[in-house]
Amino acid sequence: MLNIEIKTLGVSDLKDFRTIRLSALEKSPTMFGSTYTAEVVKPLMFFEACLSNSTVFGVYHKNEIIGLATLTQEIGAKFSHKAHLSSVFIEPEFQKKGIASKLLNAIIKYSKKHVEQILLTVADDNKPAIHLYEKFGFQTYGIEQKALKDNDEYINEILMKLFVV
Repeated sequence: MLNIEIKTLGVSDLKDFRTIRLSALEKSPTMFGSTYTAEVVKPLMFFEACLSNSTVFGVYHKNEIIGLATLTQEIGAKFSHKAHLSSVFIEPEFQKKGIASKLLNAIIKYSKKHVEQILLTVADDNKPAIHLYEKFGFQTYGIEQKALKDNDEYINEILMKLFVV
């Protein structure tokens, strides 16, 4: 197992966040709702807003960011017991080494102090991610047909939920 550190990213980590976000969009284009082309031209203020509106977890190996996950808590009075997990990404050369499991453990531990439920969507053809989420107890509660459109191709997303209390 690699020696990694998982930390919550702040504004001082803006450069790292932009780097890993763009890497994720470039290396896993079908897994995200945005594109590398759309975000590479965005000003730093865009990435700063992303950091300030969510809890962003960064995974580091030898002081280099190699992974990412974003947890966004709902803000409405009757919704704030829920958070949405998104943008989960580990650099390809670090995949299949247990890092995503460590990251998910950290997110669940954090969530237990802040929310009651974690919701996520995952592309229906992303079998490794679906398996990982199921291993941690996430359950499917629906499928959104044609959730994403990439040119003329549609991607269905599986809606999953984990109760953390």
